[in-house]
Amino acid sequence: APSGTRSTRKPIRALILTPTRELAAQVETSVRTYGKHLKLNSMVMYGGVGIHPQTSQLRRGVDILVATPGRLLDHQGQGNLDLSRVEIFVLDEADRMLDMGFIPDIKRVMALLPKKRQNLLFSATFSDEIKDLADRLLNAPALIEVARRNSTVEIITQRVHPVDRDKKRQLLAHLIRTNDWHQVLVFTRTKHGANKLAEQLDGDGITALAIHGNKSQGARTRALSEFKDGSLQVLVATDIAARGLDIEDLPHVVNF
Repeated sequence: APSGTRSTRKPIRALILTPTRELAAQVETSVRTYGKHLKLNSMVMYGGVGIHPQTSQLRRGVDILVATPGRLLDHQGQGNLDLSRVEIFVLDEADRMLDMGFIPDIKRVMALLPKKRQNLLFSATFSDEIKDLADRLLNAPALIEVARRNSTVEIITQRVHPVDRDKKRQLLAHLIRTNDWHQVLVFTRTKHGANKLAEQLDGDGITALAIHGNKSQGARTRALSEFKDGSLQVLVATDIAARGLDIEDLPHVVNF
């Protein structure tokens, strides 16, 4: 934008970075819920969808921006963004950002922010790498731990089924059918494995869809909303795609 218009446009006051598109969408929905009675507006920005609607939304002015690093840097490269007046910078799911190799991108984003700002870092695990990142990013921070370091939730019952690799799918299908399980989130190691398992479960008469980074954003959004409303029985996901998804009282999680 020409320098004249930039100063009159409402500045971005808070920037929240998340590793995945689903998480960005979820966080921005929460921002709108919590801020319903405030005169603050927000937007979500991620890849896999057209850039132009996002550009025009930015032009109208945004107080709180929730974004994935790649698309944020795309907009920056096109001159659509002014981050020089950000007051609060939030790094969400910092451990996943590390796993996904986003740290160089995050450093590029931080270089665009004012030196004086409030930083917040959220992480499910607190490894030595996260501690190093926190030390570089934060200035004499307060540490708030909601649970003991890397503890599991007490109310979850955990079961292990020893089974030959080539019988895993039949066992899973059997468990789902005999126990009449609904809302089953299944984690697989690879995108290919997720696709294959979803297709096979579907063939067994169990409605299943896969979500991962290679799926179109439309397909990912649709699968997730069908899973949340209960019309989709099984969601097969790679760890990355389902990271940080917030599903109320999720009854079954399978590490395949």
